Order: sequence, then structure tokens, then C-alpha cells
Amino acid sequence: MHRLLFLLLLVPFAVPAMATTADLDTCVKGQAEVARKLPDFHGETRIKQLIQADLDRAQQEQAEGDADECNEAIDHANKLLRGDY
Repeated sequence: MHRLLFLLLLVPFAVPAMATTADLDTCVKGQAEVARKLPDFHGETRIKQLIQADLDRAQQEQAEGDADECNEAIDHANKLLRGDY
């Protein structure tokens, strides 16, 4: 009985953890893509610095395990790379 209760309490916490791992994987791939595109960016110097700052932030958020913030930083970097500012 105690084991069943323990499992029932554990499952709600395990499911979000699995989603976070997938989201962090997405962010890692996004970081690689932004890093690959950044040297070819020939826009304003300030915009290039902002893209680098977004990439740095994404790496920090990844290290902290915050997938949402990591992906938000990558999304913003991609927006700047597209010229949507």
C-alpha cells in the first residue's frame, strides 16, 4: 500500500521532468544552429552583440536546467537573425 501511494505521488513530478529533457535537447540544437549562423550575420554590430548575448543567456539557462528560458533566448536570437526587430 505504501508503495502504491509513493508511486501515485511520484508520477506527477516525473512527467514534467521528461518534457524538460526534450525541451533542453531542443535548446541545445537551437544553440548550435544560432552559433553556426552568427558568423555569417552581416547586419548591425549592435544586433550581432544582442544575438551573442542571447546565445550566452541560452547556455546559462541550459546549465541551470531552465528549458523555457533557454528556448526563449534562442527564439529571440533567431528573431534577430531574421531581421525581425
